[in-house]
Amino acid sequence: MERIHKAKNWIQDKWNQGVALVKKNKGKTAIGLVTVSLFITGTGLANHYYNANSKTLYHVLVDGQEIGSVDHPDLVQQFIDKQIASQQSLHGPLNIEVQNQIEYVEETQRNASAANESTIKALQDKIELKVTAQSLTVDGEAVGYTANKELMNQILEEIKDQYGPLPVAQDKAQTVNAAGAANVEVKFKESVSIEESRINPDKIMTKEELMSLLVKGSVEQMIHTVKPGDCISCIAGQYGITSQDIYRNNPGITEDTLLQLGQDIIVTAARPKLTVQTIEEKEVEEVIHYKIEAQTTETMFRGEQKVIQEGKEGRKRVTYQIIRENGVQTEKKIMEEVILAEAVNKIIQKGSKVKPNRGDGKFTWPTHGGRITSGFGPRWGRTHKGLDIAGVSNRGIKASDNGKVVQAGWNGNYGKSVIIDHGNGYKTLYGHLSSVSVSVGDVVQKGDKIGVMGSTGESTGTHLHFEIIKNGSNTNPMRYFRG
Repeated sequence: MERIHKAKNWIQDKWNQGVALVKKNKGKTAIGLVTVSLFITGTGLANHYYNANSKTLYHVLVDGQEIGSVDHPDLVQQFIDKQIASQQSLHGPLNIEVQNQIEYVEETQRNASAANESTIKALQDKIELKVTAQSLTVDGEAVGYTANKELMNQILEEIKDQYGPLPVAQDKAQTVNAAGAANVEVKFKESVSIEESRINPDKIMTKEELMSLLVKGSVEQMIHTVKPGDCISCIAGQYGITSQDIYRNNPGITEDTLLQLGQDIIVTAARPKLTVQTIEEKEVEEVIHYKIEAQTTETMFRGEQKVIQEGKEGRKRVTYQIIRENGVQTEKKIMEEVILAEAVNKIIQKGSKVKPNRGDGKFTWPTHGGRITSGFGPRWGRTHKGLDIAGVSNRGIKASDNGKVVQAGWNGNYGKSVIIDHGNGYKTLYGHLSSVSVSVGDVVQKGDKIGVMGSTGESTGTHLHFEIIKNGSNTNPMRYFRG
């Protein structure tokens, strides 16, 4: 409005000048001059008004396509500089270049208005920045990027150092790993290479990000096919996960599920991108365990044995080659073995003589001394079927003749007892024992210990009740003793 008001005043001034000129000259010339003056004045006024309401803006073209307009190209350059500075603040000095062709078309319009904000937003989606970076390739696959090769090499060396050798103070020419193995070779199991690559700066990783990816890996879903011997916890341990992880990934499987051979199970586990393989040589001194050598002899019965030479352990120095992957042993083999001291075998003689299970009918006294406290025959209104022997110097009870044990243990009124079948129509019974030393089926020889005198069953005191039975009938034992 102010501009229009000034223009109006200017026109009024010119008009007054024209009128004065006409009055002075009173002729056509004056009228013509006024007309020309008015034309010039009108044209100047129009130009002045147009220029006062016009604005210059710049159309922005990215790769030939218009994305909007800005007040000045500096706005676009400032945005690009800001994007580059942001990447450089994260990764250090980088040679970042804009890959797009950016052009500007200047235009002056009446009442024009540039779309700065929407144009910059569109530019953010269109702009493509590229930087020369170092790509880590593992088995042909690019897995991560760093700003420079020095950082990439540093990361790889630090990963190796987690499982690799440590210096030995007393011998700097030798190295050992955490497990004490010497002469350690450290390498990556996978094929690893560093290559130069042109990438978007957003793909560049920090040292911590790339190390985490390489060492811990990314979560991958895999399928495990059930094989003989598999169990839920076994499978979980194999993949470094928990049983609950398997239940969560496989809704049809519970703690009570019986796995089937060939069944597929989803296992989700983190897989490291790199495997550090160490090949170690470890020298250790080990014990050589002695062997037991058995010899047979007919001078002893079967079941009897004695040591005729004690064993002695030997020593040896063994050099192993041990292969580990990420610290876990996967292979171990012997490279060299040196005997330092031979082991001495333990020699045992074992009896081969067969105990006769048939008696000769010459019975011996079943106790160590003693006296008869009750003989064979009538007693208390019934027949006493054997001898009661007491007052011994040793309570051990002996087999009266060769034979086979047919009863051993509790036997009613006899308490704990032993019955021996002598294979010739005779049997002997030993009653009221406090303990039994043989089992049914044992073959015993005359004089072998079969138990201990006691007072079990129907007994009035410590003694042995001894019977001799011939063809099923009890006989007086005193008739058979031959010394």
